[in-house]
Amino acid sequence: MRKLTMLRLEKNLTQEKLATYIGKSRSTLSSYENGKITPPYKTILKLKKILNYFGDDLLKEVDYKKNN
Repeated sequence: MRKLTMLRLEKNLTQEKLATYIGKSRSTLSSYENGKITPPYKTILKLKKILNYFGDDLLKEVDYKKNN
């Protein structure tokens, strides 16, 4: 999720700090950013709120539908 990495860096957040905010480990967040695993829908919503991001890019990037 390149968009996630970009947004995190724009907010000057480390992976460790953002992972703490969403209740995940740094390695899990890294896996999200590298596309190794797909974050659950609720986690994406948390990320959008923390990063103050209102676009749908994060959802589109993982090809999500709202009912997943």
